[in-house]
Amino acid sequence: MTFKRVLMPFLMLGIILTMGSMAFAQITCGISPTGPAIPSANVNGAGGAGTSSASNLLVGAAAGLALVGPSANATATGHTEPVAAGPFEVPLDPSPAAANNGIGTPANRVPGGGTIRVTCVNGAAAQTPGVVVLTVGFGVPITNTTSFPAAVSGIRLLNGTGVFITPGQSTAASNTPTNGTANATCVTTPASAGCANVGISSVSNSAGQVVIGLGTPAAFNALTPQNPTNGITWAPNAVGTFDLSGVLVSTNGLKTPVIATLSGSAGIGVGATAATANSAAYTATAIVTTAVTTGLVDPTVSNGTLPAAVTGAAFCGVNCSSGAAVLLANGNPANGKNNFTIRLQENYPEMFKSASQFNGGGPGVFPQGTASSVQVNIVLSNVPTGLAISNCTAALTDTTGATNKTAFGTPLVTPNNAVSNTLNVIFQSDVDLTAVDVLWVTCQVGLGTATLPLPATAITAQVELAPVGTALSSLGAAQTSLITGNVPRYQAALQPAAALPIVTFPPTQTTLLIPFAVVVPGINTGIAVANTSTDPFGPTNGGATATDGTILFTLFKNDGTTKTFTTATVKSGTVYAANLSDILSSAGFGTSFTGYIFVAANFPNAHGSATIYDTSTGHAELSTPVLVVQSAGNNITSANGRLSPETLGQ
Repeated sequence: MTFKRVLMPFLMLGIILTMGSMAFAQITCGISPTGPAIPSANVNGAGGAGTSSASNLLVGAAAGLALVGPSANATATGHTEPVAAGPFEVPLDPSPAAANNGIGTPANRVPGGGTIRVTCVNGAAAQTPGVVVLTVGFGVPITNTTSFPAAVSGIRLLNGTGVFITPGQSTAASNTPTNGTANATCVTTPASAGCANVGISSVSNSAGQVVIGLGTPAAFNALTPQNPTNGITWAPNAVGTFDLSGVLVSTNGLKTPVIATLSGSAGIGVGATAATANSAAYTATAIVTTAVTTGLVDPTVSNGTLPAAVTGAAFCGVNCSSGAAVLLANGNPANGKNNFTIRLQENYPEMFKSASQFNGGGPGVFPQGTASSVQVNIVLSNVPTGLAISNCTAALTDTTGATNKTAFGTPLVTPNNAVSNTLNVIFQSDVDLTAVDVLWVTCQVGLGTATLPLPATAITAQVELAPVGTALSSLGAAQTSLITGNVPRYQAALQPAAALPIVTFPPTQTTLLIPFAVVVPGINTGIAVANTSTDPFGPTNGGATATDGTILFTLFKNDGTTKTFTTATVKSGTVYAANLSDILSSAGFGTSFTGYIFVAANFPNAHGSATIYDTSTGHAELSTPVLVVQSAGNNITSANGRLSPETLGQ
């Protein structure tokens, strides 16, 4: 059958059973991701025991189990999304659905994607229509094969009932199917002898189609492909079903549901009426993924009070707080703000998954292991060489931050430093799939071996789902290597579009206070501010880092009016000196002044003096102290203002 993509707002599913009193009795087929449990006694061919034992999973048996229905969600950047995998997109034996919030346990998860059932019904007359071809199309690329991620989790046919006998998954070195009897015998023996009569003839990854042959010997498309030459004999009113399982698709860029489409060759009607019994133009469709949407809400740098799950991190104590980390040009944190926390929320409850939950776990992921979970990359930009971003930890909570959900899934940040400028979060154990989770990632920031002074450009962060890759190779083939074939796998898509500042480097300031200054006829005030960031000690010996900068004078008159004036650049190791009358003129603040002045130098270690003098003689009348307004590191920034209680010193 041909799986075409049909974009429809509703589901046409089920089985159209048309039985007419016609000379030619029509065989009609339908497709659905739902269906009743099949009693194991009705299952033909290998693996019909109806259990989930390792031996039966090898041949793909899931007899006795009802289908779990369409996948509720898939992400719009996903390349390996299982279809028809149920509300939590975790393919499983649904019989213990009440356990573990309805998602089952690792012991009953069937690896390798969800399952779609094809059902065909004959009319009132016996017939042998010859070899028939059914095509199942998804309208999106299929990203795995009949043997990948593994032989037991690839695309396969299961649970043949009635007239259909499905092959088991290959275990032979020749990669030919295992049937109820030996392959050599099945080539010449009719289906009544127990040979498989339903097989996968081909998988077109780029076209998103699985072609299925009905007849003997069973169609097989692997190393030794074969196609049927004899058709199936249908008794009057005969019914047959088989399941297509293990299909993974790319939903990258998709905004609509994924719909499976069934079509057939002559001799089979698909969704047809008796009057159009032999038409191949008719198709049956079924929604196999209900919604395709973004996997992550745009991240934020946390504001307000951080959850206890975050502040409980070993390094945090009382030091972790919301907002970006703030480092001064000399590498010191402003007011101890040497950490940042990024808040990452999944967009639907089953987005975050452990390796044992995605695609059924085990052989359903590639490479097999706990690292093959849904992951999150945090990509950092503008990190100065040598700057230390370390002690990164992660926690899971509900959307309010009140409930610590790390018991569901323990996220691991690796590496716990930003040497590669990318932080990777892996979910090491099963995550809650019944409610939206929030991931919090917290890191410390320090000078490390970075060169001083630090730059003014902020460090920013964006996030993406990982591992990152492409749907298919440049030739349209499935990606199966250790480097390119990760399952799960996502398209690189950084968000938010405008990167988040997570570490800022505000200009370093020294704020001085001249508590009294005056300009009146015959009296002026001389002001000098020295840029002493050049000193005899040097940065490596505890001295300052040479920094040029300007000076902002904020003038407060006794009449309540205020004006400002900014100087040109004052080089490190030089002194700015001027009369207050000249500063008033430059500020457009009249010719007289009585009041106080704040002096903000945007370089460290500024020091000053102010002298009130007689303009006729030049004699000093009063030397007014110029006080340094103390803050952490003698610096004032937007994140670090006047300390309380305030101390003044020179």
